[in-house]
Amino acid sequence: MAGEYQVARDCVAQALARAAEDRGMSEEAMCNALLGTLVSHMARGRTRKDLMSFIEFHVESVGEDEFVITRGC
Repeated sequence: MAGEYQVARDCVAQALARAAEDRGMSEEAMCNALLGTLVSHMARGRTRKDLMSFIEFHVESVGEDEFVITRGC
């Protein structure tokens, strides 16, 4: 697994732990906030079609053991 994915997993785990500790937060709302923030950030550098394709790929990959990570060859 690429280091970027481990950093991302750590950030998500930390955010969800914080939501679990704070009675004013919920895991679902935190997930929505994380995803919304990432989509907004990614939309700055991608076309809508590209972003939708990226998201669709990952939604279809849910449940698979791990993503195939490639770097430019």
